Amino acid sequence: MKGIRDKISQLWNQYPSWGKIPQFLELLEKGLDKELFVDPNKNEEPIPLEDLPVDEVLRKSGFIRNLYERLFPVSHVFRMTYRYNREFLDNFMPLSSDGYIGRGSYKFVYKLPWNQVVKIGKSKLPSDVIFGSLFKEVGRDLSRFLKPEEIELRDFLKTNTRRESKRDELDFKFKRLGLERLHYWKLKSLIPDLVVPTRFFMGMRVRKNPFGIPNITLTPCDQQPLLAGKHLKEFTIRNEKLDQNPILDKLFPKWKLNFDSHRFGVISKSKLKKIAVDFNRVIEVTKYLAEEEKLIFDIHAENIIITLPDFELKIFDFHVFDDYLYEPSLENPTPEMDHIQIIEEFIKSFELD
Repeated sequence: MKGIRDKISQLWNQYPSWGKIPQFLELLEKGLDKELFVDPNKNEEPIPLEDLPVDEVLRKSGFIRNLYERLFPVSHVFRMTYRYNREFLDNFMPLSSDGYIGRGSYKFVYKLPWNQVVKIGKSKLPSDVIFGSLFKEVGRDLSRFLKPEEIELRDFLKTNTRRESKRDELDFKFKRLGLERLHYWKLKSLIPDLVVPTRFFMGMRVRKNPFGIPNITLTPCDQQPLLAGKHLKEFTIRNEKLDQNPILDKLFPKWKLNFDSHRFGVISKSKLKKIAVDFNRVIEVTKYLAEEEKLIFDIHAENIIITLPDFELKIFDFHVFDDYLYEPSLENPTPEMDHIQIIEEFIKSFELD
């Protein structure tokens, strides 16, 4: 019997993952190596320009920003980790001067030479509403949200700086990386098939000035596949202006979002029903997070895409806010209804029974 027990113990120790519940990061990273794999020896056909979402999906950058991106282009991005007792650069991502797509509220977006994008975190103050209760949750146990080599990288970088403010800044950036993963997981765990695969990492961005001198910044980044399709914004029709005061009407006009799903082209009713069902799943998740966790799933028309030619619903680049930090509109009693109402209006445009 002792020999049998020793044999079982030997086998158990040989495969230490047996019988263990997968951790948060193991679940989060599962499948990403396959879904985001790029073969450098294979010339991937680029998605035709006409099949890509139009420019209005992102907040358009003004003349000054576009000029800045031309004069000080981002030349490449690395994934940064910790190996060999020092910082280690991995996964080189080259970017051309034409790679800048636009900006979101929290990230700058650049197209990679293959059918993927890299999104580089913008500098944000700790007072931003994104850093609410979930940010505190990440800070209480950072080991749940960062890989061991990422925590080692943070500690190594902190030991190489004398300024307390710089060490605080490093802490903040690594917590933000964990926060991005937690926001993603909130939705990925509830509607996994609808969330675009995303890998979050600590990146090193290299931006060059007109004289070729590099400026290096450590910042959270993420990587996603580039999808062919149409964003929800592309189905909007601005035919009803909302009344505001004369100054706002002139400077910042607002329109009621009406939708025309016929911009899909010819599409079967069964596909429209599938899209409608998936949208209702998003509505149920939005309600669940608001009612059970007091969190607002901050989804907008630019965070939703209908893929082509499959006509599948996908969501990406979303964040989750504490409900007390999110201001609802005057029309709705609770903040999540602003987002739900937009989705419901779109479903109505399908003209299904």
